Amino acid sequence: MKQTTIPVKPDARVVIKCSEDLSVEGIDAATMIVIVEQGDTLRMKEENGIFRVVADSDCRVLLPQSMTVTVEKVGGDATLSNLKGRMVIGKIGGDLNLHHFGGASVESVGGDCMIRSAEGEVEIARIGETLTADGIQALMAGSVGADIRLKNIGGKVEVVAGDDVSIHSVISVLPQIRARAGSDICLFVPQDATGQLELVSGDEDITIHAAGQDVELEKRDFSIPLGEGGAMISLTAGGSILVTDQEKPEWDTDKEKWDMEDHWKNFGIEIEQRVKESLKYAADSVEKAVRQAEYAGKHAGRQVERAIHHLNGKGFNPGRHRKAVGFSMGTESSPVAEPKAGPSDEERMMVLRMLQEKKITVEEAEKLLNALDR
Repeated sequence: MKQTTIPVKPDARVVIKCSEDLSVEGIDAATMIVIVEQGDTLRMKEENGIFRVVADSDCRVLLPQSMTVTVEKVGGDATLSNLKGRMVIGKIGGDLNLHHFGGASVESVGGDCMIRSAEGEVEIARIGETLTADGIQALMAGSVGADIRLKNIGGKVEVVAGDDVSIHSVISVLPQIRARAGSDICLFVPQDATGQLELVSGDEDITIHAAGQDVELEKRDFSIPLGEGGAMISLTAGGSILVTDQEKPEWDTDKEKWDMEDHWKNFGIEIEQRVKESLKYAADSVEKAVRQAEYAGKHAGRQVERAIHHLNGKGFNPGRHRKAVGFSMGTESSPVAEPKAGPSDEERMMVLRMLQEKKITVEEAEKLLNALDR
C-alpha cells in the first residue's frame, strides 16, 4: 500500500481513472491524498493546472471539498462523497454511490446506483441494475435496467425503469414528474398534495386514494387533478399504477448502505498500522539492545573488577595514556604494595572509563583474568 500527499488549491481540478474500486472523499484541507493498494500501480502528473490520477489497483482519494472532480472510468465500484462542486462521471463498471454532493452528470453504471443528499441536478444516461435515491433536487435517468426507488424528491424527475418505480414525495406541491416503468408504478404523496395526474396502465389497473380522490379503474388511461391541480405528473406503466396518501413505501432508504463500506473506512489505516508496528518493532529492538549492552557492561565490569583485584596485589597500574592494556610484574627492588581488600571506586570508574573509551575491551579483560588465574 502506498500513500502520496500533494498540496493543491481548493479550486483545482482532478481527473481520475481507476481499473479497480475507487473512493473519492472531500475533506477540509488544502492537500490531495492518494492511497493505492499496490504502490507500483499509481501514476500521477499535472498538466495545465489539472491533476491526473491513474491507478491500476483499489484507490482512495481525499481532496478539498470544493475541488472539481472528473472520473473518466472505473473498472469496479465507485464512491464519491462530501464534494461541493458538480461532478462529471464516465463509465462505472460496478456500483456507484454518491453522497452529499453538489450535482453530477453520469454516463453509465454497470451495477446499482445509490444517491443521497444532492444539492444540484443529477443526470444519468444508463444504469444496469437498481437506482435508489434519497434527498434529491432534480433527477433524470434515461435508462435503468431494474427498479427505481426515490424518496424526498424536491424537483423535476424524469426516469425510465425496466421494472418497478416507487416515488415518495414529502412535499405537498408536487414537482413535475415523468416516469415510465416496465412493470408497476407507486406514487406516495401527502394528504394535501396538489398536481395533475396523467396515468397510463398496461394492465388497465389504476388506483387513486389521495387528496380526497378515491378511484379504482380498469382502464388503460386516466387523467385527474389532485387538490387544485398543478405540475404535470405523467406515469406510464407496463403493469398497474397506484397513487396514495394512505400508505407508506415498503422500502426504507435508511437501511441502504449509504455510508462508505468498511473497506474504505479502513483503507489507508493499514499504512498507519504498519508504521506503528514498525516503530514498535524498532523500539523493541532498541530496548533489547540496551538490555544486552547493560548486561555486557555489568559483566565486563565484574570481570574487570576481578582482574584489578588480582592485579592490585601484584602492583599492576595501567598507564593513563596507553591505547591498549598491558601489565608488568614488579621487580625485586620495587616496593611491594600492601594487599588491598578490593579495588576502590576511583579505580573501578577508571577501568569503566577505559572500557567506555575503548582503551580496553571485554575480551582483553577476560584474557587478562584467565592469565592471572593460572
